[in-house]
Amino acid sequence: MLTRTMVVGLVLSACASVEDVGSGEQASNVVPWKQPAKWPYSVSSPRILVHYQATGDLATAQDVLVDVENAWTQQITNNNGRAPIDEIGPDGRYDVWLQRGLDSLYVSSTGTNGATSYDDAFTSMVLDPWGQYGGAEMPANVFHEFRHGSQGTDDWYEAIEFFEAEATLWETAYYGYSRLSYVWTDYQAHPEWTPFRNDGYKTWFMYGGALFLLYLRQHVFAGGLAWSNDVWLGARNPPGTNEPDFVDSLDAVLAPHGTSVFAELTSFARARWYTGPNANGTLEAGDVLPAVAATTHVRASGATHTSFVAGPQLLGTVYTVVTKAPTDGTSLGVSLSAIGSNAKPVVQLVGQGSGDRVLDLSAGPVRVPYASGKAVLAVTMLPANGQFDPDTVQTTAVKATIGLDK
Repeated sequence: MLTRTMVVGLVLSACASVEDVGSGEQASNVVPWKQPAKWPYSVSSPRILVHYQATGDLATAQDVLVDVENAWTQQITNNNGRAPIDEIGPDGRYDVWLQRGLDSLYVSSTGTNGATSYDDAFTSMVLDPWGQYGGAEMPANVFHEFRHGSQGTDDWYEAIEFFEAEATLWETAYYGYSRLSYVWTDYQAHPEWTPFRNDGYKTWFMYGGALFLLYLRQHVFAGGLAWSNDVWLGARNPPGTNEPDFVDSLDAVLAPHGTSVFAELTSFARARWYTGPNANGTLEAGDVLPAVAATTHVRASGATHTSFVAGPQLLGTVYTVVTKAPTDGTSLGVSLSAIGSNAKPVVQLVGQGSGDRVLDLSAGPVRVPYASGKAVLAVTMLPANGQFDPDTVQTTAVKATIGLDK
């Protein structure tokens, strides 16, 4: 998680801010690099220095050093990420501090880098290997936190929701989907939300934004990860502004592949249906992901025209399972009306495999077939003006009416 003035890390649990760590002696120790005398011991490698407080913690410190070294090798050496920058001490080695009783872990800015024209930051990592995020979970959690250090080398003030989603992309790529079931549960419960949303760590939704990035990894980037380094590079900007932002940069990274953020969000909305009991391989690990939330619309016997209002947030998607009336034929007509301001609804038929498609409703109703007595419609709200700024996006519903005719 990340707090701008100081810290990035897990709060819901794992990334904690200065205010989250308690009071008294514990709170006074929360900025270790300002009180180095309380961390008199260390183990090191040529690029990492792990500080600890008691002689009995040596073995734990050595284990953490191995975990941080592994993260460095996989992210920086093997995938061309940018190494985190460090201003503590004269040798530039990355500093990691072990703090028993913190029961969290985070990466913090220790200062801005005045030698560059963009708003990168010096960072340091603080961990509690004895807390709930230690033990068997420590390597994966260190991997996630280390990614924050690398992100800060390019743009410490990028949207926080992208920090968490992109670190979770890397974490999942190396440590799998199954261990993050709570993240996917929160994300799949709210497809109507804008896909990268800062909810202040009330849920794991920010981390779940990784699901879209994992989709891109699978369907656009042939299973690679180095492209996400290019997104961070392209998001560099001067202090005091966040332009270009991560959406601008991601769009630029996608362009040579003949696609765009909006196009891929539309495709992702279609693929996202194939999770849980609907999994068919369209989305990687779809069988271990929970089903995406959907509403139902049951057409009554004798009905000719019915309708429902779809109201996701901008770039969000509403899934509606339409149940066939006993008096309906094998298909129904779908139309669009009462479109909200600055909205460009994309309506898709999903759940029918090769029959899935975007419906062109610009010229009037389009007929779609029922399958096993149901038709699933996904409505994604794109911006009519083609502009999306994650720094100003609202969480209000953007509405349109979907008409259904016998």
